[in-house]
Amino acid sequence: MKKIFLILALILFLSPLMVHGQESQGLVPCGGPGNPCQLCHLFVLFNNIVNFILFKLVPPLAVFMLVIGGVTFLFAGGSPETLERAKKILTAAVMGLIIIYGAWMIVGFFLSAIGLSDLGIGLVGPDKWFKIDCSVQ
Repeated sequence: MKKIFLILALILFLSPLMVHGQESQGLVPCGGPGNPCQLCHLFVLFNNIVNFILFKLVPPLAVFMLVIGGVTFLFAGGSPETLERAKKILTAAVMGLIIIYGAWMIVGFFLSAIGLSDLGIGLVGPDKWFKIDCSVQ
């Protein structure tokens, strides 16, 4: 029963993302008349999927897991097993965020160190490694 409740809560929590998380032009902006798909659009597809996971799916899941861990911790009632489980949930959520976004930052710093990207304050521009532009031939 707990698993069914958890799955239903997760679906209700993530359903707005599934509806509003889609771009108006789709995952790959090609395939229409006069706009044939190229190999570059495969990388655009991969980039759109990664961006959806990193910036639309991970933050709500992390908040959801932090809330579950916090509520479990709050209602542990002094039970050492429940307190330990709540600590494990909170630690796993925080460590997951550190690993996911730490890897993103390490790749960015590495690519800027070897000169493929400029590390600037703004997150937009043609020199950013996570922006893919298929119009440049």
